[in-house]
Amino acid sequence: MKNIYKLVIVALTLSLSTSCNDDEFLEQTPPDQLTSSNFWRNAEDAQSGLVAAYSELESRSNFWDGWQEGRPVVEYFRSDYALPGPDASNYSHWMSIFNFNYTNGHTFLDVIWTTNYKGLNFSNQVITKVGEMTSDQISDAEKQQIIGEATFLRAYYHFKLLTLYEQIILRTELISNETLDKPLSSRPEAWEVIISDFKQAAEMLKTVENTEPGRATKGAALAYLGKAYMYKAGDATSAEANDFDNAVLAFKSIVDGSAGTYALESDYLSLFNGENENNSESIFELQFKTADATSNNSTRLHAFVGDWSIGGWGGIAATMSVVNEMKKEGKIASNGLYDNRLYGSLYFKDPFYNNTSTKQMQGSTWDVLMNETYGDTNDNAAYFRKWLPNYVSNNSYVGVNVVLMRYADVLLMYAEALNETGATAQAIPFINKVREVHGYMPPITATSKADVKTQIIHERTMELTLESVRFFDLRRWGLLDQAMQAAGRTNFNAASHAYLPIPLSEIQTNSQIK
Repeated sequence: MKNIYKLVIVALTLSLSTSCNDDEFLEQTPPDQLTSSNFWRNAEDAQSGLVAAYSELESRSNFWDGWQEGRPVVEYFRSDYALPGPDASNYSHWMSIFNFNYTNGHTFLDVIWTTNYKGLNFSNQVITKVGEMTSDQISDAEKQQIIGEATFLRAYYHFKLLTLYEQIILRTELISNETLDKPLSSRPEAWEVIISDFKQAAEMLKTVENTEPGRATKGAALAYLGKAYMYKAGDATSAEANDFDNAVLAFKSIVDGSAGTYALESDYLSLFNGENENNSESIFELQFKTADATSNNSTRLHAFVGDWSIGGWGGIAATMSVVNEMKKEGKIASNGLYDNRLYGSLYFKDPFYNNTSTKQMQGSTWDVLMNETYGDTNDNAAYFRKWLPNYVSNNSYVGVNVVLMRYADVLLMYAEALNETGATAQAIPFINKVREVHGYMPPITATSKADVKTQIIHERTMELTLESVRFFDLRRWGLLDQAMQAAGRTNFNAASHAYLPIPLSEIQTNSQIK
């Protein structure tokens, strides 16, 4: 699906307002008058409309303040395991996110809000307009597939917004002059819409074997349905007694193979360096190709993540706390090392990275690179390795895909949901499977519900560091304040910072928000 992101959106986009903060909207002809007559003519138009709906994933349409800097700063910097890199101090708007002293006027908050609402608007156009197309214009099978994908995307954009902001505006219909200003919905109302859409998408979509790479599948819909239930279960405003049971059912459909065939990849590092894209472990993957920023189809995330010592920009660094957490079981992997996921996630001073024969650190060694860059061996530093190609020295635009949902995540969430429902014995084999394949680690010794939960918290650090889950996991576990205080993030207070505020631009232009 590399081509789906070549934004051949033609008449569909029409500069249409998608959040509630574009004054130009009222000067435009209503969108359904424009698109009904000269756009939604056939299956090709429907597919182009779907391209537009995909184009806003992870705020990628706004390359710098959305995808390239906004998303990683907002999602990575708020982790207790992250530190600003050496370049971050040059950008006060980055540091305000890290220090939790941002305001609702912050540009990243506005861009992420706006791009997700663009995605919602495009998704609603597809659902409505393709739904109105006749069998002479599009086959029933293609119509169902396109509407199913757009329904998944509508759920995804709402889910993304609800995980970031405390309240959101639900958009399930085409925007008109009458519906432009809408009030904020309650979190229970938002969860209901998200879960309903993921369920509907799962019923409409095909399995991964019958779907072009990069597109939403039945497995993706079920994975995010289960994830939505997990997040809802940790949401004090919305949690219900059967949330974990419902999550179990969603994940079971993936694990038992009825939603398609998925498997853990044995080469953990290859999941993140662009060498093994759209593999058997990938459930939903953001597609990129090497190009330039104008195509909205390439990335320089690797430059942001990579330290100066390996040719990156030095946007972010890791704490020694995450290194110590990942080392804490000792060198008990079957190859005599620490849990091998440590080496696929972080660079740090270690014999593994100082081996002059293997030169595992971007073709060099830790001591050489640190001395060349910083004048010493930087013994107490650590840097993230995920999302880096094998050689970062060429930090221009690259096509390294970013996996948004992996089978390993599903297995760990499935284990967690089983454990929470009292099926602890059933949960343990799924934890062990991930440990064995990705970490070369022996089975866990924990057997009680409490101990298994503690182990799952550790496993999610081992498996998913820098994959935009840590902050949200801590929040649903009720551990944000504890973790941030331990990390020395003294400005943080969960009551104020667990969710982002509604952007000032939305408040100023939406008459329904007080």
